[in-house]
Amino acid sequence: MKRLTLFSLTLIVLIASAHAQFKFKSFEYPGAFLTTARGINDYGVIVGAYELPFQPRHALLVKNGQYIPILPNSILGINYSEATNINNLGDITGQMLDENGFGHGFLVKNGALTVLDVAGASETFALAINDSGLVAGYWDLLDANFNALAIYGFTWQDGVFIDTQINFPGAAGSGLFGVNSRGDLSGVWLPDVNGAIEHGFVCPKSAPCFSYDAPIQGTVPFTDGKEINARGQVVGINVGDDGIWHSYLMSGGTFTMIDFPGSTGTGAFGINSAGQIVGKYFGADGSTHGFLAEPIQKAKPQ
Repeated sequence: MKRLTLFSLTLIVLIASAHAQFKFKSFEYPGAFLTTARGINDYGVIVGAYELPFQPRHALLVKNGQYIPILPNSILGINYSEATNINNLGDITGQMLDENGFGHGFLVKNGALTVLDVAGASETFALAINDSGLVAGYWDLLDANFNALAIYGFTWQDGVFIDTQINFPGAAGSGLFGVNSRGDLSGVWLPDVNGAIEHGFVCPKSAPCFSYDAPIQGTVPFTDGKEINARGQVVGINVGDDGIWHSYLMSGGTFTMIDFPGSTGTGAFGINSAGQIVGKYFGADGSTHGFLAEPIQKAKPQ
């Protein structure tokens, strides 16, 4: 089990507006009522999912303006599937559901599909991958009534689960949603595995872990930490008492709130080393669209 060390961190919370810092672009798979964007690599290749009427959600790759279903003739095309991250080598992580509705992680590398399941787990979700091929995610153990008994983060590489018991210090459970080129980890920790409270955390490769909460603080705190890039910037989702999704970019001690213009909710899931952010937003008509937020002053990839 990886021993995560905690240290106290006081963030000087500065809140900036995204509209002056980002140029937003919406995109959707042709004919789909749902399109999501979950990850983006340094070449601007995006992965996520799309859903057509009367068809299951399917994993998607967006490259050079082309919308490419991922392995549609494999098991990914049977039930729900969604790509969650892509590295600079083109390796893709994702999640899919079986015929009983349980989740399984997957990796697509050089066109070959590998299913990732932690031994003894009810479900496994593969959510991030770096250029070394290190996969990060989480697994759960459920009882007969689908209550969670355990939730832990995991890492996997070269066919082997390295650690399946990753947990933020003192937490009841944790999930990993991001891993960068240094091996820094980002994710969510839970004080109660069946509760609604979530806090974000980061575990740098060479420093102690720290917890954080995004600026919107409701009665039930909810900060859902997602991807971390090579610069240590983190994106995620923040929800207050109104139940509306807002998203954030955490860079050092500064939070930039990210809301797609005119949306009824915004979820940021991925960020590359140039600071390009992808996610999904909800329209007033109930539709779901992918988005790309480009920094006005674009950083050079690392």
